[in-house]
Amino acid sequence: MRIVLTEDVVGVGDIGETVKVRPGFARNYLIPRGFAIEAGSVSANALAHRMRQIEAKKRRLKSEALAHAKTMEDVVISLGLRVGSGGKVFGSITSRDVADKLAEQGFAIDRRRVLLSAPVKKIGAYYVELKLHPEVKVQVRLDVTAVAATKEEEAKELEEAKSALQAATPPQSSSDSGEAEAATKPAESGKKKAKSAEEGDAPPKKRKAKGASADA
Repeated sequence: MRIVLTEDVVGVGDIGETVKVRPGFARNYLIPRGFAIEAGSVSANALAHRMRQIEAKKRRLKSEALAHAKTMEDVVISLGLRVGSGGKVFGSITSRDVADKLAEQGFAIDRRRVLLSAPVKKIGAYYVELKLHPEVKVQVRLDVTAVAATKEEEAKELEEAKSALQAATPPQSSSDSGEAEAATKPAESGKKKAKSAEEGDAPPKKRKAKGASADA
């Protein structure tokens, strides 16, 4: 079902947009609350008049968003990530965390308007973009600091390090030891053959002739 939004509806669209939604969602929620009108449900003249009203409201909201953005230009929020002694980071910072921290400082921003492409999992300084209006965005600074990990997380980090070490050095299999043993046998056999050959090449010992003392 196609509707024209008469208000900003986060997750659906911005005021003045024509979007397609489920009929039940439109008839049971958006239209009764004045958030939208059904496209084609009114005459062309009535729709044109309604759109002029929407555009005027949209300009007013933009002006308010620009003023709001001005007050947020120097905003800095700080959030911590738990880090183990080995450097492993536990958890991450999400758009909800950013929105909650902004709320603590008096800035009510829907988490879906925090344009964080992926959760933050590293210590450092970041700039996070906020969408205050279809045509107005502002950046706030996010400082991510390190917080000592819990004992349970330290134990988990140690266990993961042990597992990684074991995976990197697999134990020697029985087939490998068999091949090594087989490789030594020919060498030993060759030594025996060489020794036998040496003994065969040596001149035989002179035997004492029988009866030599009698002749003498």
